[in-house]
Amino acid sequence: MEKIFSKVNTIGILIINKQGEILFSNSITEKYNYHIETIIENALQGANSFSLINFPAEITSFTENNKVIVLIQPVDEMIRVKNELQRLKKEKESLQEVRNELNEVINSSFDGIVISDKNGTIIHQNPSYEQITGLSAKECIGRNLKDLEIEGIIDTSASLRALKENKEVTIIQKISTGATVLVSAAPIRNKDGEIIKIVNNVRDLTHLNSLEAEIQQLERQNQQIHHELEILKEQNDPKLSLIAHSVMMKDVLDRASRVAQIDSGVLIQGASGVGKEKIVELIHRNSFRKDKPLIKINCGAIPESLLESELFGYEAGSFTGANQKGKAGLFEAANHGIIFLDEIGEMPLQLQVKLLRVLQEQEITRVGGTEPIPIDIRIIAATHRDLAKMIAEGTFREDLFFRLNVIPIVIPSLKERKDDIIPLTYHFLKGINHKYGINRTFTNDALNAFINYDWPGNVRELQNVVERVALMCPNSEVNLVDLQKELQFNDGFQRNLVPTSVEQASEGVNPEPLKEQLEAFEEKLIRDAVNAYPSIRKAAVALKVDQSTLVRKMQKYKIEK
Repeated sequence: MEKIFSKVNTIGILIINKQGEILFSNSITEKYNYHIETIIENALQGANSFSLINFPAEITSFTENNKVIVLIQPVDEMIRVKNELQRLKKEKESLQEVRNELNEVINSSFDGIVISDKNGTIIHQNPSYEQITGLSAKECIGRNLKDLEIEGIIDTSASLRALKENKEVTIIQKISTGATVLVSAAPIRNKDGEIIKIVNNVRDLTHLNSLEAEIQQLERQNQQIHHELEILKEQNDPKLSLIAHSVMMKDVLDRASRVAQIDSGVLIQGASGVGKEKIVELIHRNSFRKDKPLIKINCGAIPESLLESELFGYEAGSFTGANQKGKAGLFEAANHGIIFLDEIGEMPLQLQVKLLRVLQEQEITRVGGTEPIPIDIRIIAATHRDLAKMIAEGTFREDLFFRLNVIPIVIPSLKERKDDIIPLTYHFLKGINHKYGINRTFTNDALNAFINYDWPGNVRELQNVVERVALMCPNSEVNLVDLQKELQFNDGFQRNLVPTSVEQASEGVNPEPLKEQLEAFEEKLIRDAVNAYPSIRKAAVALKVDQSTLVRKMQKYKIEK
């Protein structure tokens, strides 16, 4: 049989035993020596028909007399070549399709994209690059970026820097056309890590800069509008507005506005009712602490025994009745903000010492505590008393006065600034009309009566009188008779409505001095209030004055409770 098989030269013949040993193979089989082990292995496993992937052949095997006979049928070489060409054509078409899609992605990008080779020569740019920079593909493709630098078309190249530094680079690039762009150059590397191309992403900063400028302009307009709205808000809100037509009061507001921008101590002096608290609010509203607390304390309204614990706070168990957990004081509550100490002249001497330490060290120690607590506050103080006289009498510390009086602000009384009376009157009247839905006005005679009055209670008294008369008068226009009728129990005001001293003298009447009349009337009011109410505090509330002010005037007129 082997002799017969040896004459066959069209197919390969291989005879093996059950152990895989080759008993016979012809010349055709020898062409498959590289794959012979694979053929034998599959034949012994019982594969009757199979093919080789890496070499064109169809293989058939069968068993005869305990021998495995393997027939190898070669595939025609032309067919193999044809199949290979078809495969390569499909791969080429697939690659071209991917390339076209990639170009579509690059060319549809809103950002400019420029690709250069490892030598810095431009090999591709998308349409957006020309739209952003004004440089056409005809001007750039095939050109070396170094030449574009030398010719001044671009000031510097991100691709050349990326090649030199062997890393990604982002720069701001200026183009000869006037465009300013942000360029990010990213290297493309081969499997060995070598740079083969540079891809540049180009974004138009000219438009972004224009948008940024527009945004800044809108922000400035918004700030201006906000500022104007704040002004309108202050003008329409009686709680925020400050009326100043007199030169003296304009100077006060100007000084307060300027001192608001700094953090120095301020001492505000002026009679009761002149508007010291309004000035403090103005300072706070225009300071860098405006978004932080403004804590107001009337030192004369809190009993001496409680004032220290209210200001400084206390630790647990500091005194009988104290909160078991302790309590933070008003200084701590005002941290990062402003604390307003009204009627500072009423503060006891022992507390003045502690306040001086707060001003010097910016720290407080709670009642019953030992650890200092740092605070960041601005202290503004106010008083109607003569602190220089109190220093001479030993009731106010001189060192504390100098610490508080870094920038003094003196508010004149209303009788010293007659120019503000009519504007204030209309300002209060406007608020009352709006609040109660009425429409009151004053005649010239009534307004003249306001001007002639000395207003010992200052702006606060004026506000109260305007409100009382506007609400109680049955007529829309308030005249002098209405004032006399409504204020008949107010002797001090009545004397401003009756004939003047000159008129009385012409009638043979010798009037008493105005000061004595006012003091007599004030004494009567205080005596009546003290007798009518069970405590000095309630009498002070009824008279709408501070308790300390009432106590001082009681001492002046020797009135006892």
